[in-house]
Amino acid sequence: MRKLWLFAGILMAAAPIVCPAARADANVTTLNFAVTRNGEPIGNSTVRLQRRGEQIVAEVATNVQVKFASFTVYRYEERHVEHWIGNSLAALNGVTDDNGSVHKVSVTRNGDKLSVNANGKVTQVDAGVVPASLWNPAVVRINRALNTKDGSVIPISVVDHGKEQLVLQGRPTTAHHYSIRTTFPQDVWYDDQQRLVRVELRGTDGSTIRYQLA
Repeated sequence: MRKLWLFAGILMAAAPIVCPAARADANVTTLNFAVTRNGEPIGNSTVRLQRRGEQIVAEVATNVQVKFASFTVYRYEERHVEHWIGNSLAALNGVTDDNGSVHKVSVTRNGDKLSVNANGKVTQVDAGVVPASLWNPAVVRINRALNTKDGSVIPISVVDHGKEQLVLQGRPTTAHHYSIRTTFPQDVWYDDQQRLVRVELRGTDGSTIRYQLA
């Protein structure tokens, strides 16, 4: 089976970076997503948002395994943590294992620049560049972002499809649908509380990969 392109950093900022759902809980909001391939379960992803005064910590964990018979033919694991102060990224640390290919990225703020260390290679990027993390609905209003997998700055374009009706957790839900075009194109849906509720993309083998709020 050909390698699947699973997006790195589900869960891709400009102000504001905290959705209303996060404000509903004074401290922590946790979003759990079931991951499927052509309707079959292949893993899970979790986003944990914690607010400490003006500081926001976003923790993302994704685990995916695609099996054929009893053999694992594709595996993807990601862990990254973003530290924000107000609407500014202060630091990021992440490790991605893409089917055995390991990528490590760390970001620190240095004045008006972000210092990005990707597998030992250090570059400086504009401090206004933010992670391509889909938990943040502001991603649909930016035109470039930091790839949390390899530390590159990637262009983004967005198509607004308007509101649609979804069924989530057995209940009808109105969600705003956007297509995000970048190095890993995907469709995203946010509910009326600005929470990420669904992500959908195509694997290179034509399969449909879906992350849905569980």
